[in-house]
Amino acid sequence: MKRIFITFFAALFTLTTVNAQWLDALKKVATEVVDQATDGQLTQLAVIGNWTYSAPTVKLQGDDTLSNLGSTALTSTLESKLVSAFAKVGISEGFCSVTFNADGTFSMPVKSKSLTGTYTYNNTDHSLTMLVGQSGKIDLKGYAYISGESLQLVFPINKFTQLLTTLGSSVSALSSVTSLVKQYENIYLGLSFNRVVAE
Repeated sequence: MKRIFITFFAALFTLTTVNAQWLDALKKVATEVVDQATDGQLTQLAVIGNWTYSAPTVKLQGDDTLSNLGSTALTSTLESKLVSAFAKVGISEGFCSVTFNADGTFSMPVKSKSLTGTYTYNNTDHSLTMLVGQSGKIDLKGYAYISGESLQLVFPINKFTQLLTTLGSSVSALSSVTSLVKQYENIYLGLSFNRVVAE
């Protein structure tokens, strides 16, 4: 069964006559189906590569208070505030990327700075831990999700704040974001990336 899903997924990426919007939608569905069929191992393999920043992202999980119409407004508000917070540390399109290597190392250049270190991915729960620096003193545990050609890296608020302060942001500069999410336990904030396709 897993082999069928993987074959379907591979064939899907070779289609050239399908409308682009339908193809993108099918890629997303296929990615999720194959990822479930392979117990998360698809994401573990697919995360390897070069990714360029596209937008902030907010992920809401398993809270009834967030599963109402207000969750959409909250997500939009947070994403808008994240654009401003990201700009203060140089995270914007064309100035931020991340590379995950097969040997377990990563690099994340952001404008004039760069985070480097090692990472581990747990396919059972999609958690991705980035240990920054040679000593791994900074431990950034978040979650990685791939949908088609997009990668979402999201973190709980404390790790997200740690990521941005490591890049040079002040805690006070993030107050507009943290004040909105402090009452919720299941909000994850982060970055969306698009895969860089080699020419």
